[in-house]
Amino acid sequence: MGDPVCGVEYKSFSHIEKDHLEIFNNQKFAFVSVPLSLKNEKYEFQPLEIYNYNFEWGTKVIGVIPDNINVDSEDVEIHSKSVNLLKKTFKLASYVGVNTVMLNLDNDRNTNLARMCAYHLHESHGRPLWIRINVSKDSDCDWRKWNNFLSLLPENQNKIGLVLELSEEVPSDQDMMRWYSEVLLGLSISTSLFVANKGGYPVLRREFQELLSKSFKKKVQVIVHGEDIHGLGMDAYQKYIYHLYENKEPSSVYEEFSRGYEELLQIPLQPLKDNLDNSTYEIFEKDPIKYKQYEEAVYQILLDRGSPVPGGEPTQQVVMVVGAGRGPLVRSSLNASRRSKIPVKVYAVEKNESALIILRNLVKDPFFSEVTIIDSDMRDWEPPEKADILVSELLGSFSDNELSPECLDGAQRLMKSDGLSVPCQYTSYLAPISSRKLYNNVANQPSDSTHEDPFHLGYVVRMQCVNLLDKVKSCFNFHHPNKDSVIDNTRHISLEFTSDSESVLHGFAGYFDAQLYRDVYISTHPDTHSQDMFSWFPMFFPIKQPQLVRQGEKIVIDFWRVVEPTKVWYEWALSEPVPQAIHNSRGVTYWIGLFS
Repeated sequence: MGDPVCGVEYKSFSHIEKDHLEIFNNQKFAFVSVPLSLKNEKYEFQPLEIYNYNFEWGTKVIGVIPDNINVDSEDVEIHSKSVNLLKKTFKLASYVGVNTVMLNLDNDRNTNLARMCAYHLHESHGRPLWIRINVSKDSDCDWRKWNNFLSLLPENQNKIGLVLELSEEVPSDQDMMRWYSEVLLGLSISTSLFVANKGGYPVLRREFQELLSKSFKKKVQVIVHGEDIHGLGMDAYQKYIYHLYENKEPSSVYEEFSRGYEELLQIPLQPLKDNLDNSTYEIFEKDPIKYKQYEEAVYQILLDRGSPVPGGEPTQQVVMVVGAGRGPLVRSSLNASRRSKIPVKVYAVEKNESALIILRNLVKDPFFSEVTIIDSDMRDWEPPEKADILVSELLGSFSDNELSPECLDGAQRLMKSDGLSVPCQYTSYLAPISSRKLYNNVANQPSDSTHEDPFHLGYVVRMQCVNLLDKVKSCFNFHHPNKDSVIDNTRHISLEFTSDSESVLHGFAGYFDAQLYRDVYISTHPDTHSQDMFSWFPMFFPIKQPQLVRQGEKIVIDFWRVVEPTKVWYEWALSEPVPQAIHNSRGVTYWIGLFS
């Protein structure tokens, strides 16, 4: 978001009446939260006079349900009156057209409340409903209350948002990671949590400042409520929130590049089956890290292989860039040659006719005089000589999902017996994750004739609101050149994890790292991610049935890589704590083609 979204909540009409000019005219706050009915002991429906004003109800107002409503009360009278009052407030919200309805989740049992909310969501055509929870010292109890309520809803779960009412005790980082994964939309902050600085202006304690700074990056909104206890007007709190936003930790290169892609599901590319377009090449070529790492790897190899003996001349090295695209790896190889002062002869092998146009224009530049363009699939080309160095960038978000093993196994015949491949090996990784938003995004993917069930695909995703339930573990490894007597790229592994918190398992995150040469790596692994590299986002492998897991409970996934003569696909199955059907069995929903 370009600016933080900060709203103010008014809990009585006297406040609204005093400040209505500011609310309706100045609009210093992005939105206002107002009661749909005044709270009273008789549970009578008392809509505020503010609803007589002509205002942008659909964009600027959140209607709040009275917090004494208890439709799950065992007291028959309270239950009956609460049901009647909740129905009337829901009807008013729909009639006025408020942007969102917000209600407090205060009780342990909320079965009737969930049922009435389900009716409201259906009748209001999915207009958003925010659930506010008071954060207590028992974070598991708070989360369990939220999860139980959400689990009762038969549909429209993607229309539910979460708001946390902060208390004096700031939630831990681990607790917040779980809340962020739960479609957290807002933090509700009482003016009583603000303290006065030396100038008398309201400020928050350092722990709250750090919490808001992290939350701003997750696009979490802020709702300020309470009395103006500092006597400077409610907008003094808003100004402070904006001050925190403007002084938050700056975004990294990765965060800046990925802005707008957060939790956006993308079907992985198939560059072997389909030719990439110009804009895709252009995006990848902007990566400030990947090609520097490739250049460094080729540079070190050239020094090791081509450096002259005393009194001799450097040995020219034959470099083959297979899948050359528009030429960034060709440039990196030439840069490495200039740095090392080791001469090279470069073959740029590419099958994409459109990319070949760019390559042919490129070699008109004297800088590329040592380059020969080859119009061919790397697996079919018969070279006039063998390569000292085979360079490729065929890796996908899960390392091998763009069929780098099959391509490089077919191309290794181009290499000398002692030739080197860049990369020389790569490993995929998996971790169990909880992410309500990712799951909802998959569930709401439209089915089509190509992909029948959206839960049987792996997606490339810039993961932001995700909670890893255990440490990342290695999955599949491939090395090049592959000297195995019989090359077999099928794989199967069973991975065991232990959940570090009570949560809902929604699937598995996939990462990779690749050794280019010696100590030169590129990585998307959370612990070793190449700083500022954005060519790859992680993969997400969903499970169709979300699985509740307790803290310390075992999670076991079986994962397969299946290879047939014309295609490759993945299958995965959760076997513990509760077995589920194998996803993408027989590659029925998604596969990666070996031929165009």
